[in-house]
Amino acid sequence: MTPWRLWFVTMLVGFKLLLAASAGAAAATLPTIGEVWLQDEVGSAPYRDGLAAGLHELGYREGQNVVIVTRYANGDKSRLPALFAEVIALKVNLLFVSQAAVVAAKSATSTIPIVSMMNDPVSSGLVASLSRPGGNLTGVSWQSVDTATKRLELIFELRPKLSRLAVLFDKADSAARLEAEAVSRAAQTGKVAATSVGIRGLSDLHAAFATIAKAHAQALYVVDSAAISNIRDEIAQSALHIGVPMISEGRVFAEAGGVLTYGSRLDSVARRAAVCVDKILKGAKPEDVPIEQPTEFELFVNLKSAAAIGLRVPESIVSRADLVIR
Repeated sequence: MTPWRLWFVTMLVGFKLLLAASAGAAAATLPTIGEVWLQDEVGSAPYRDGLAAGLHELGYREGQNVVIVTRYANGDKSRLPALFAEVIALKVNLLFVSQAAVVAAKSATSTIPIVSMMNDPVSSGLVASLSRPGGNLTGVSWQSVDTATKRLELIFELRPKLSRLAVLFDKADSAARLEAEAVSRAAQTGKVAATSVGIRGLSDLHAAFATIAKAHAQALYVVDSAAISNIRDEIAQSALHIGVPMISEGRVFAEAGGVLTYGSRLDSVARRAAVCVDKILKGAKPEDVPIEQPTEFELFVNLKSAAAIGLRVPESIVSRADLVIR
């Protein structure tokens, strides 16, 4: 090889190495979002997909100008600390977490910004206020306790002569306990006997439904939470088995076999959470980013499940539904 050709080859190889190093450095400097979900992949999908869509609308392209790493606890809260340690070790710029993982996230870090879609963060003591959260947590609140009133109205519309209601909730979730208490108080004010049943997981379900059946409940109000969502299929089947219509918040409960669900439109909530993520990645401090509240809601009706227990859903409800499962 001539000296000139040797020099050319050496320069070409050096140039390629320089380009590779530059590309690697660019990738390393991309903002990184760490997602941690208590739910499984299916249960968290509506929230994850909504966030991804919201980020896409804001110009983010995974692998091009943002990196997203995702971990699932599959309903096992004991796995959360290790998952957060794993994600934080990847030098993430921001954590996006499920409602049930917020406490574990705040325990894992007091400096990395946390964005979450939460139930009632003020009453739960997670933030100082919606307008000025303080600390490193912000996001969107779907205020389930507020929409609980509407779900109760739907139950009365479904069962006009309702006199006995069962309320099922995750006893380890503080926000779920607050909603269960609010629903029970409202039911009792309406002269309806309320049987409140707290569980910690699937192992408690048989005893819980034995209590619900013994109380002769005419409807079952299920407080939506991550741990409860992970066993939604088993809850729905148990409710159908004893002939009690299940009412909850998230659409996945209707898809699992619940008769009615009413709550915030998930894609809208997740898109607003994406706005919070965008603000923080552009330099805003989470303590100064107000927690937003939902403005869009959706009603799902499962006529197939209603028919299975011999219940007729009034046309007044069906005509207002965003989705009807037949």
